[in-house]
Amino acid sequence: MLAPLIEEKERLLLTSEVRSSPERLRELVTEDFFEIGSSGRLLYKEEDTNTMDLGEIDVSLTDFNLEVIRDDVVLATYRTENRATGNVALRSSIWVRIDGTWKMKFHQGTPIP
Repeated sequence: MLAPLIEEKERLLLTSEVRSSPERLRELVTEDFFEIGSSGRLLYKEEDTNTMDLGEIDVSLTDFNLEVIRDDVVLATYRTENRATGNVALRSSIWVRIDGTWKMKFHQGTPIP
């Protein structure tokens, strides 16, 4: 099934090992990947995936759901909680299949007050 695969990739993108490795990030995100952060700022739009570093975070992931938009486009939604601060956010990601490989094209985090 597709949902476990995309959830596994989402979980990988939450690890310090992947977030700080341009090589690993290139395996998981498209060249034109961007994010709207929980701050409301547009992030990574102009970044080169050869040098990209998403920074470290320590969060748990729950309530994962996957919606198929097209055969090659899916929307992942889930909830995270920052273990250090207790901040909770709802998150969404658009994944696209490129040459048989699923990669994240867009991500957004919305804090829950």
